[in-house]
Formats: sequence, C-alpha cells, structure tokens
Amino acid sequence: MPVVTAEVLELTYAGIKTEFDDAYIKRKESAQWQFIATEIPTTLPTQNYAWLGRGAVMKLWNDRAEEQGVYESVYQLSDQTWVAELPIDKRILEDDQYGILMKRAQELGWEPVRHWNELAYTGIANGFTTVCSDGQYFFDSNHQQGLSPVQSNVTTALLSDAALTTAEAAMMAYKDDKGKPLGIVPDLLVVGPPNARLGADLTQSEVVVHVPGDGAVGAGANAYTPYGNYWKGRYRVVVSPYLTTQWTLMDTSKPIKPIIMQNRSDVPMEFLTDMLEPNARMRREFKFQVQGRYAQGYGIWQLAYGSTGGG
Repeated sequence: MPVVTAEVLELTYAGIKTEFDDAYIKRKESAQWQFIATEIPTTLPTQNYAWLGRGAVMKLWNDRAEEQGVYESVYQLSDQTWVAELPIDKRILEDDQYGILMKRAQELGWEPVRHWNELAYTGIANGFTTVCSDGQYFFDSNHQQGLSPVQSNVTTALLSDAALTTAEAAMMAYKDDKGKPLGIVPDLLVVGPPNARLGADLTQSEVVVHVPGDGAVGAGANAYTPYGNYWKGRYRVVVSPYLTTQWTLMDTSKPIKPIIMQNRSDVPMEFLTDMLEPNARMRREFKFQVQGRYAQGYGIWQLAYGSTGGG
C-alpha cells in the first residue's frame, strides 16, 4: 500500500486541478445557457443596469436639432456565493485508485456549468412571477414605457401552430418607448421535455397535414391535405430539463439576450482543497470545493414571449 506523503498529495492535487480545469472549460464551450443568456462580468457585489430606451431618432431638420430624452429604468442584480464540495476518502490514494479520483474531478468541473444551465432555464419558469427592469413581471400582459402602447409577452396557450403565430406576430410588432418598432425577429423556441417532440414537429416537418374534421364545425377538411410548413427551419429548438409545460419564443440575435448571467469577474471560479495543509497527511478524508459568485437576472423583456402552457 503506497504511503501518502506530502509529495504524493502535491502531485495528486496538481492532477486533480488539471482535470477540473479541462472539464470546466470544455463543458462551458457547449453550455446550453449560452443559447438564451448573456454573461455580464462585474467587479461589484451589486450591479446597476440602467436599461435606456431608444435614444435619438432621425428627424427632419427644422432650424435646430430637437433635444430628445431617453426613458430610463434602474434594475439591480446582486451576486450570490455558490459552493459545491466533494469529499475524497484517503483510501482512494492508498489503493492507487487515481482513475476514479480523476473522474470525480471531472464531475466537479462540470457542476458549475450545469448550475448555470439550471439558473438560466429556471429563470424562464420564474419569469412569470419575477420582476424585471420595467417593474413588471418579465412575462406580463401590461408592459408599458414612454410612448409605447401597453404590450403583452405572456400567454397560457399550449404549444401549437396557432400559438406560435400569435407569439411571433406580437414580438415583431413590439414598439420601444418612442413608439418605434423594435425590429424583433424571434429565432429560438425553448421547450421542456413534454413538448420536445411537438417542438421538433412544428419546426422541422416539411408539411403540415390537415386531417378530416380539422377546422370549424361543419367546415373541416374532407381529405388529408398537406400544406408547406411555414415554421420549418425558422427557429432553433432547445429542450431544457428545467422546464415542464412552459415554452418561450425568443430573439437571441441582439447583444443582450433575454436572460442575464452576472459573473463576479474579479472572483473567478475557484478550486479549493485542504489536501495541501501542513497536517494533511494525518487526515482520513480530503475535501475539494468549487466556489463562484454569480447571479441570474433578466434582460430586455421584448426579446421573449412566454407561456405557462396551462391551456
């Protein structure tokens, strides 16, 4: 049985740290949260987001330039400290089970990315009851700022062809606080596992088949009639395990996506262990810990249209 010396512990730590870093970096490259969220680095414990409305708009010159104000609302997001800890029995080192140890290090490297995925997508589910920058719930029926009309980005409709038509039309008609169209063009459909098949059918099928009896009573089709599918290739579909019947249509082409992931950049993801302490050889268990300071928030509400899927 190998003797666990200080040198063994130091080399083991170096190997574990390398496995952790590699796993974290690779996992982050393909993280689902990046589809719907923008990472915003900050060095402050509480970051103020002054979401400015439309600034100056071009107008016909008439003797002098017209001064134009902006609509401003303040949105604050405070970071939180998150910790994941993994205990390792000393017998793993004594029995030369380094392969198992390195696999556990990889799992620990994956965990921060999994947690960001969870926060980002549960942010969709929580958006029906959580306030965003304009003081309304992120998904709400009475958003209104400046010269914009009262606008809604929420429904209870089940996912369907008709529901997508309503959602897309609403988003493309949104206006800013100066009453100007925002130019929203949705490009992403997010669903939970119960809607995975339906989401794929709606956005990937070549045709839509109207079966006998479709349509209004007394005016349904009398034969199976295929129609070209308007939605084919129009949206990317993301299936998140953190959603159930909720679904949302998003425009993710803008610099700020619908979801914000605020990251304390001067306190990066830290990997900590007690393996290198002076009395570490006397321990029967070592602890590995990853810490981060970050928080999930909301961007511009007009970039998302959501449904609770309640019918």
